[in-house]
Amino acid sequence: MATIYVASTETFVGKSAICAVLLDYYRGQGRSVGYMKPVSVAVAQTEQGALDQDAQLMREMFELRETPEQIAPVLATTRVVESVLRGEAADFRSRLQNAYQAVSAGKDVVVLEGANTWAEGALLGLSADQVSDILDAPVLLINRFRSTSAVDIIVAVQRYLGQRLIGVILNQVFPSQIDYVRSTVVPFLEKSNVPVLGIVPHDAQTEAATVRDVIEQIGGQVIGDGDRTRLVENLSIGAMSAEAALSYFRRKPNKVVVTGGDRADIAMAALETSTSCVILTGNLRPAATVMSRATERNVPLVLTPEDTLSTVQRLEALMGHLRFGGAKRERFHTLAANSIDWARLTQLLQMSPPS
Repeated sequence: MATIYVASTETFVGKSAICAVLLDYYRGQGRSVGYMKPVSVAVAQTEQGALDQDAQLMREMFELRETPEQIAPVLATTRVVESVLRGEAADFRSRLQNAYQAVSAGKDVVVLEGANTWAEGALLGLSADQVSDILDAPVLLINRFRSTSAVDIIVAVQRYLGQRLIGVILNQVFPSQIDYVRSTVVPFLEKSNVPVLGIVPHDAQTEAATVRDVIEQIGGQVIGDGDRTRLVENLSIGAMSAEAALSYFRRKPNKVVVTGGDRADIAMAALETSTSCVILTGNLRPAATVMSRATERNVPLVLTPEDTLSTVQRLEALMGHLRFGGAKRERFHTLAANSIDWARLTQLLQMSPPS
């Protein structure tokens, strides 16, 4: 059996999406696959109790037979964290090991999805390197390449993990950077003992939420018949002067802008730039001029009774979660399948050819 721990050093790098692609690919070879998220920091409270939404979505997508408690065994809720800080003992290590035994039983490949960052879970003794060590799982690092500073991070992880790091996938690489990455970054990483197992290009249609996703996430009242299929690639908070806002908004394409319902000047500035949706907090209806301009630009306005901070937190949760299903999942699977070196990855995992 092969186990692979999919890790990252920052949020929103596409880790859940890569996990789904790995499971898809190896299941497509006729192998029995398993999935587990050892530590869950972003925990949602539902009628069924606390759960990790990404892990639950994976369980449903791949029709996994294990229980939610086995697939996401350690939920770092506020109560759990506070109990640890008070010095109350809890054997998270044993809980993790027992869940792993259940998930891995009879499997050919088990994919472990790491927490949001390298350090998360350390309070519980379950940071990325600790989980990898406990379960003897090689690490596949997912990095969102934006500049050469990413190389610093990758090399630092390699020096810390050594041979336990089996490679890196550079995800969301802008087309304008791909030639440079291939000709300069990849050779350097390979010389630094970091196998580059894939360069997945940036694709807005698979990585971005839509206005409809935003509306479903925050609820609220929608004003007008604006286009709900628009992509949302950026999040901006309108809490500055109108002049400063206009300059700031121009640098953020395809964005959702969150501002107070009484800030007509900010809403108008947003509507003069590439804005997919404007969310007005405090349940304050916008001025008639704002509604008229939104109609002209075909941009939905959404009223919410929540304050700006709470609304932003909801949107950050949306933009950080797996939003895969249907066409998005198929599109990304095709993109990644053509970008990842599957033969090399399979060899590094010491897996035999599929039967």
